[in-house]
Amino acid sequence: MSTNGQTAALSNELEIVKEAVRQEVEERPPTIGMIGVSGVGKSSTVNTLFRTNFATSDTTACTKAFQHKDVVLTFTGGKARGSQALLRVFDAPGLGESVERDPEYLAQYHQHLPSCDVIIWIMAARNRGLALDQRYPEELKSYHGRMVFGVNQVDLTEPMDWHPVVNGPSPEQERNIERIVQDRQEKLEQVLGRAVTVIPYSARARFNLQGFFTAIIEACPDDRRFLLQPQGLSS
Repeated sequence: MSTNGQTAALSNELEIVKEAVRQEVEERPPTIGMIGVSGVGKSSTVNTLFRTNFATSDTTACTKAFQHKDVVLTFTGGKARGSQALLRVFDAPGLGESVERDPEYLAQYHQHLPSCDVIIWIMAARNRGLALDQRYPEELKSYHGRMVFGVNQVDLTEPMDWHPVVNGPSPEQERNIERIVQDRQEKLEQVLGRAVTVIPYSARARFNLQGFFTAIIEACPDDRRFLLQPQGLSS
């Protein structure tokens, strides 16, 4: 085959790959579900990670039903360079908001989580009571293989002397964050019966978001992970 023929064949192959990617994301976009107990910062985490505008509140629970946003992403590397893709992000109502609401919310979880490639369970760094964070994931066992655990609001960890210039914890804060992460890991592993990874971050301070997103990618099923590769996507 001549050089021109090889170039044409390669170009045709590239177009086939791009079309296959486009069809995949249009028909079944990569989907992330943000879940957890009420008040841990699920909506603010979604907004910070994916530049969405879900409603948030500092005083009362404002998310009453699963809602989603479709974020437009563009491949910037690899064979699919230049192609656009959709990332679907679900924000969920917080469990534990009230005895009356819980059955309704759990039913919503079981309705929507099967469609999620990755499920993110959010906890709050300053919340020492973890019974609910243990009990609810146990009830959602069928989704554990796709679940990532995050500890939000680490910038509010005692002694609350976060360094605003470098945007990071003080040495004492860092030690306390490490203890918090270890504590969460141990308590989750007690009820889940498997090793878990817990990622500390702060949506408000935009701290460790890259590490958090990397954990999301690693939890994605192998046959869907390429759709979330950070070196191939930009929002």
